[in-house]
Amino acid sequence: WILVVDKAFPEQSSPGMKYLYVEDDLLPTLDYVLEALDNSTHVKPIIYQDKELSFITEEQVPGIDIFRSTADKVLQGRTVNTLLHDEVFGLLDESSSLFRVLVIKTNCTLPYTSLFLQLDCSYWGPENEMLLREQMSGH
Repeated sequence: WILVVDKAFPEQSSPGMKYLYVEDDLLPTLDYVLEALDNSTHVKPIIYQDKELSFITEEQVPGIDIFRSTADKVLQGRTVNTLLHDEVFGLLDESSSLFRVLVIKTNCTLPYTSLFLQLDCSYWGPENEMLLREQMSGH
């Protein structure tokens, strides 16, 4: 996993979580990470975003509308899965016991704006894996 998160994202105690602090805003950092992943030959991101972000109003958090519209441009053409914030923490807790999770903390101070990138193999998809498992079950 690679997480591009807001400034208040809590530092979790799992030993698999590695933190990197950047002096930049969230969306330019996300754009940089996505470009690097797009240039990768072996991984692709499965993108998750907090469901709560869709329900925050501009009156509650000034600047949230601009953030959402800019995020839509950065994520254009990509599938974005939405989960409740606590559900994402459950996925991370499960994964961080087996794999390293890179958390990139940005200067963003808007709630529920973090994005979570689960790295998947780009050259071997779930369909291939399922077919392989079916072939193996017959032997």
